Amino acid sequence: MPEHPSSGARPSRLSGLHLAATSFAAVAGVAIAAWQILTPAPPSAPVQVTVAVAPATTPAAEPAKADAAITATDLSAGAHFSAALNDGVDQRYDLARLFDGKPDTGITLAGDDRELNVLVSFANGQPLAVKGLDYVPPPGAGASATTLDVAVLPAGQMEAAGLPIHSFALPAGEAQSFTLPAPESGKAVWLRIASDTPTAGLAIGDIKLIPAN
Repeated sequence: MPEHPSSGARPSRLSGLHLAATSFAAVAGVAIAAWQILTPAPPSAPVQVTVAVAPATTPAAEPAKADAAITATDLSAGAHFSAALNDGVDQRYDLARLFDGKPDTGITLAGDDRELNVLVSFANGQPLAVKGLDYVPPPGAGASATTLDVAVLPAGQMEAAGLPIHSFALPAGEAQSFTLPAPESGKAVWLRIASDTPTAGLAIGDIKLIPAN
């Protein structure tokens, strides 16, 4: 009886094919993995970074500190006003009104007062150079001052002995500027305002002390 091929050969053949396919798949997997490793990754798009820089700011300059005792036009700014004599006029009158730049806020003497003696002491007790002064009479037709005496006091006290005293005439109703023979430096100024004819109700206007520089 002829021998027929054994049916067990097919499984052996199929097993070989299966083994070959499995080996191919393994080799292909290794090749793909190697290609992925060896092939450089495509360059990624560059990341743009924008840095916001705040605009430079210039520090605000500090306002200049003005000295209250010295101004370009008036040395009496910031000064202390008191009675030059022991007569209490600084208790009866607001002496600062004579130096506020407003002639209409001047002083009218009352009672038995016939003259006014004022001591202008510069702020901080520092000496200042006085060149002269301006006088503006008060408005109105009443009795007004006609004489102005000035002495610059180096020590800031009423020690006028031996110091020059400058006398100026005040024309009725007229503003006037006066200049000392030479600038004088001191810590205070003594002012005497009066009338040639002592009279009650004497009106005194505005006084401004002019610096030497």
